[in-house]
Amino acid sequence: MKKRSIAFLQNDWAFLLAFFVPFLTMFVIHAVKGVYPFGNSSLLTIDLGQQYVDFFSYYRHTLLEDPSSFFYSFSKSIGGDMVGLWAYYLTSPLNLLFLLLPQTQISLGVTIVTLLKYGLSGLSMAYFLHKAFDGKGFILVGFASSYALMGYTVVNQFNIMWLDGIILLPLVALGVEYLIHSNKGTYYTLMLALALFTNYYIGYMVCLFIVFYFIYRLTGIHFSKDLSNLKKIAHLAKLLVQFAWHSLLAGGITAFLLLPTLSALIESKVSYMKSTLDWSFDYPVPELVSKFMIGAFNFDQMPSGYPNVFVGSLALLSFCLYFFNASFSKKERLAALLLTSLFTLSMNIKALNKIWHAMQFPNWYPYRFSFVVCFFMIVLGFRSFQRSKGLTPVSTFFAVVVSASISLYVYQQEFDFIEPIQIVLTLLFMMITILLMILKNNRYAWLPFIFFIFTASEMAVNASVTLSRLSYVKQSSFSTYQISMQDISNQLQTVDPSFYRTEKTFLRSKNDSLQNNFKSITHFSSTFESAIPELFGHMGLPGGSGFLTYSNGTIFTDALFGVKYYLSEQNNIYQKPNEMLKERMNHQQVPLKTDSFTREVLTPALRFPLYDTDNEEPAFSLTLFQTKPDLRQYQKLSVSDRVILYQNPYALPLAFGSSSDILSVALIEHDPLQMQENILNALLGNRQKSALFLKEPFSSTLYKNIHMLDSTVIPKVERQDSSKEASVKYQFIPQSSEAYYLTMGSSVKDDDVSLFLNGVPFTQYDNYSDTLVLNMTNQNEGETTTFELRLKDESVSLDQIQLYRLDQSVFEHSIDELKQGGMIIKEYSNTAINGIVNIQPGQDLLMTTIPYSKGWSVKVDGVPVKTTKALDSLLAVPMKEGRHTLSFSYRTPYFAKGMIVSILSALLLLLTKYLKRNHPFVH
Repeated sequence: MKKRSIAFLQNDWAFLLAFFVPFLTMFVIHAVKGVYPFGNSSLLTIDLGQQYVDFFSYYRHTLLEDPSSFFYSFSKSIGGDMVGLWAYYLTSPLNLLFLLLPQTQISLGVTIVTLLKYGLSGLSMAYFLHKAFDGKGFILVGFASSYALMGYTVVNQFNIMWLDGIILLPLVALGVEYLIHSNKGTYYTLMLALALFTNYYIGYMVCLFIVFYFIYRLTGIHFSKDLSNLKKIAHLAKLLVQFAWHSLLAGGITAFLLLPTLSALIESKVSYMKSTLDWSFDYPVPELVSKFMIGAFNFDQMPSGYPNVFVGSLALLSFCLYFFNASFSKKERLAALLLTSLFTLSMNIKALNKIWHAMQFPNWYPYRFSFVVCFFMIVLGFRSFQRSKGLTPVSTFFAVVVSASISLYVYQQEFDFIEPIQIVLTLLFMMITILLMILKNNRYAWLPFIFFIFTASEMAVNASVTLSRLSYVKQSSFSTYQISMQDISNQLQTVDPSFYRTEKTFLRSKNDSLQNNFKSITHFSSTFESAIPELFGHMGLPGGSGFLTYSNGTIFTDALFGVKYYLSEQNNIYQKPNEMLKERMNHQQVPLKTDSFTREVLTPALRFPLYDTDNEEPAFSLTLFQTKPDLRQYQKLSVSDRVILYQNPYALPLAFGSSSDILSVALIEHDPLQMQENILNALLGNRQKSALFLKEPFSSTLYKNIHMLDSTVIPKVERQDSSKEASVKYQFIPQSSEAYYLTMGSSVKDDDVSLFLNGVPFTQYDNYSDTLVLNMTNQNEGETTTFELRLKDESVSLDQIQLYRLDQSVFEHSIDELKQGGMIIKEYSNTAINGIVNIQPGQDLLMTTIPYSKGWSVKVDGVPVKTTKALDSLLAVPMKEGRHTLSFSYRTPYFAKGMIVSILSALLLLLTKYLKRNHPFVH
């Protein structure tokens, strides 16, 4: 064993360096930047902080506590299939490391996994270059480090689930080499299957690229001169068939994951897909060279920037020299040039870019496939470097002139993500690289080491500059919020284990429910079924592609979707006049009013720390995303320094008897309260004589520095004097203590106006595309209420501004009637629900707030029944009057079929391997 270890260190030390150089480089950079445990920073930023870290917590909970949530979870909005989410975010084998760390150290786990992925990227590239092209020594490590630390990886380290594709791409390419040169396809099949398994999205890009790489490598085959053209064609055809066959087997092996995922995509991403192709250019082609500068990145590059193609001076220069290297055949260099042209156009022409992204234009993070271009450049650069004797005087002159010209061009363009010092640094590194390439003619023994040190240093500088352009979540803020919310969630479930949903007026992310294991409507993920945001959007809440924010609910929607508990920040907005507290810091615990809760149970859970234990700064700020005076009508259960817990007495159960008239209700646009009215009326069999929402007039409308524009469609106002404040104030006096709401069209955007309610900023989630419902007052009879829009822009369209009052007696009578046919849940998990229901006279349908899916099957009194869809989105079951037992069960669509395909594909792979080994005719 000792001799083997010594032999490994002597012969394979380059592999160790290829792993540890990227790993330690990023380790030092993060440590210097104060990333936990070396400071109070973290790697949590953008989607890593707003999505993925929550999914990792869900990952731990699923594998350690509740395996049923692997297939389905009611913490994903009102419910949703989870296999698609696993396939996109969570199938990396490295995620198992999260199981070794406590929940409170999840952000530390993110750092460790990220560093490991950097190291493994370098190791896999080194292994590929060694096996495929006999790479050795420090040059091998240098090029492997260029790959592991390329601009794409650094910029997208927070898209942590994409990094597995970067690790596996060299291994898939190595499989192609084995297939072409050794007639062995098993390795290729397994690596491609693993790439698809770890992330089907990046795996798709790997599949697309590997077809081009396979074609390119065919041009490098050297046939003997006496071989006929017919035999050459036959050999190439055989390789093509084997490549196609093993590619299909790779897809088949992962069918158990891909088929359910495809089904989920049809319900989510595909529904937003546009089939048209735009063949225009996205930006002037020469501007691409800006991304070869060190640290060519800032925040604005993420939503709509240029491709990330930084690979370092050595790889870039060597790549360019490849096309002038006569040791490679003309047909091979021509093929490489054509592919380079195709990749360049793909990173610009919108239609080609869309194809690379599986026919859906990316929302943020443009040109996500550019890592395959970087790989291609580095591979060609490495091969060129191996066969190059160095730079001639002529090539040196051209290299210097081109480098200087590019630097001058970038400087003159004044890109907002590039400072002059970055251009100088890039040019300096390139000039030194050119000098070292000149010295390569002399074959100095120390030169490979200098190349390696120089390359690693350049990649480290780029990574450091790039990462400095983003802000990150404080570790203390994340962990304090996480622990506090987990305590609340755990204790609520302890004292009330029934099925209910919990919402908040604040959030850390839209996936707090997955982070802390409670049921919530708010959600954000790329695999979110589109029908749910669409439904809520028509009811006046913000929703769109992949997200839903429950920030504009009414008392009716709270009841309909079973929002039984509400957490709000501690302030005076939600206090009734006789409950106003004088001093924030002197808040005392309010006695609890229900028998099911005890003061001792919930008081500790609600103590969000006001201050950090290490200093006098606030521990963290609660991010508010809604204003909800309706909470004054709910029952206050507990009060603490930071939050208040409310109970909604009107919350309906998960399923309840209703009229089948709900099946005929169509979604209507831009009239959310009428939409809610139609839903309630249909649930009651259209027997409702009185309206739930009544239009109310404003007592006055005050214009300040405003000019009304002539408009026959949408009222529009503009600022008269651009140097002065402009505003529109709507005033009214509630004639009752009932809830008042105001609708506001989607044309009124956060960029255009600031909202105020009685002089206090009105908190509203700012991303919406439907008409919103804003909660104005509740329990404020006789008090003058002013809703103000202060213009930020010079003009704004005041679309759908209308005041409504909710008729409380109609609401309470309707909810009481629906509760009589409510389902009593005896036991439930994420994939099985059992209970009883007593369908009342006049009711012929069991309405649920479970999203409709073919995966749900229902038994009534032990007999399977056919389910149906209500409101284009919710599960419903035809029923007869009387008492019934109910059983719901969920099976992921196409999972069983996918398993069969996977097993058959694995058997076919074994059969193929056996035939190749034992029957020569297969060769």
